[in-house]
Amino acid sequence: MSQPQPNSQSLAPQQPTLDPAKLEKLSLVERELADLMAKKKLLDKQLTSIEANIYSYEGSYLEDPAGNIVKGYDGYVHSLGGGRASSSLALDSARGSTNRKVKVAEADRIFSQSSVTYQKSLETKNKELS
Repeated sequence: MSQPQPNSQSLAPQQPTLDPAKLEKLSLVERELADLMAKKKLLDKQLTSIEANIYSYEGSYLEDPAGNIVKGYDGYVHSLGGGRASSSLALDSARGSTNRKVKVAEADRIFSQSSVTYQKSLETKNKELS
C-alpha cells in the first residue's frame, strides 16, 4: 500500500496570473514607493543638517561667558561690578574680552535634546565624519 508520489511540479508555488491593468497599477505603485523613499532619504538628510546647525548654535550660545538661560547670567552680573562700571564696558567684558570658554555639558543642551531624532542625527553625523 504505497501512496503515489506527488508530482514535483505540483509542489511548486503557483504564480497567480495578473491581468495587464493590475500589472500596470503595480508598476505605478512601485515607482511611487521608490519616489517616496528617495524623498524620505532627502528629508532625513536635511533634518540631520538642521539638527547639526542647532547643536552648533546652541554650543556657541552656551559657551558665552556672560551667561545663558540654562546656567544663569552670573558672568554678566559680576562684570557690572555693583553698578560702578559703565554699562558698555561691563557688557564688553561680559561678552568675551576675558576669552574664557565655558565647558558645555550634554545635559545643558536642552534645545538639541528636545528633538526625538537628536541621538540618531549625532550618530549619522559622526559616521559621515569618520
